[in-house]
Amino acid sequence: MDNMTLKKMLIETEPDFSAKIIDGFIVADIDEEALGILKRKWSQKSNREDFLQFSTEKVLQATGLMSDKGLNYACLILLGEKEKIDEYLPGSEIIFEWRQDNNKISYDYRKNWREPFFKIYEEIWAAINARNLRMPFQEGFVQREIYAFSEKPIREAILNAVAHRDYSINKQSIFMKASPEEFVIESPGGLLPGITPENIIYKSAWRNRTIAEVFEKAGLVERSGQGMDDIFSSSIKEGKGLPDLTESNPFSVKLKMPAKVKDKNFIIFLEKVANEKQISLSIEEICELEQIREHQKTNKIEHKEKFMKNGIIEKIGKARGTKYILSHTYYKHEGKVGVYTRLSGVSREKQKELIIMHIEKNGKGFLSEFIDIFPELKIKDINNLLQELRRSGIVHFIGPKRSGYWGIINK
Repeated sequence: MDNMTLKKMLIETEPDFSAKIIDGFIVADIDEEALGILKRKWSQKSNREDFLQFSTEKVLQATGLMSDKGLNYACLILLGEKEKIDEYLPGSEIIFEWRQDNNKISYDYRKNWREPFFKIYEEIWAAINARNLRMPFQEGFVQREIYAFSEKPIREAILNAVAHRDYSINKQSIFMKASPEEFVIESPGGLLPGITPENIIYKSAWRNRTIAEVFEKAGLVERSGQGMDDIFSSSIKEGKGLPDLTESNPFSVKLKMPAKVKDKNFIIFLEKVANEKQISLSIEEICELEQIREHQKTNKIEHKEKFMKNGIIEKIGKARGTKYILSHTYYKHEGKVGVYTRLSGVSREKQKELIIMHIEKNGKGFLSEFIDIFPELKIKDINNLLQELRRSGIVHFIGPKRSGYWGIINK
């Protein structure tokens, strides 16, 4: 039996590490500030002010951090004094590095925390947010903005790493690396059996269930699971594209979250569709639309039918040659109707028909749009097609040579 198979078997049968009792770790070793934060958050989430009056032992027992046998590792990680974390679990550490240039080897700022998580939770976000970048964009008369590091998905990623990392790997820490290009967080321990980068937003599993459940009681997460769907949904809705988990391996999970807006028109398009059609889109549907936008293959036919019914996508071709693209509305708003015409494409043998179809659908056709339609052709070849259509009496050129356009001749 190879080491990889053995590791998977051990993970499947291993009990919750965070629920294990630590001999010698006692109530006096609890950080009072961290405990106070947990009590306040638990009280607010439960709408129970009386929780604030609970004794330390009662809080620990009610939240699963203490049993008749003693205090567990979840208690140490979330509430234990720094000296006790150093003694019992020095790998329980979070490191943050910032680089103004993503390709630099040396960092511009570095901070590491080896303290109870409830004590540093806000400080970690503050360190990241201090280096946040605001990206404004105009939508009509309305000025809007998106931040490189949106608070909710970043916090979800940190909580996910703390709740799901493998604490038995004591020589590695949770490592965060940020730049204007992306936010990367890597945690020790690979994906759990049955979880893959492809299904991670649909399936949930716990490596440290006790920690995850405390997060839920404190209102840090909506449910004791993973929150990965929120991370993906937010990234796509902000026009940044899909987060990337492909660099994960059996010994670490690496999540790369894009920070730059790739397509602001996709944000507007999704919002417009939702408002005009009065429909909501699930995380699965949002991810599928992102795949269609990126021209990737998709398989969920039931979603395609909903999209087509609401005019979100269009079907091109038949049988094995069938493909789906975002609707003409999206490309028109983006100012790339030429790209739409190419994607909705026809074979090269029908290039003239493609030009006519494009002009008829859009009322006019500019040379720049024909270049988008035929990226494989030289400009002189496109002009030859247009001149042949002109000589045939089908199209004519309107306006000055530099700024004019092609139109259909009405007969």
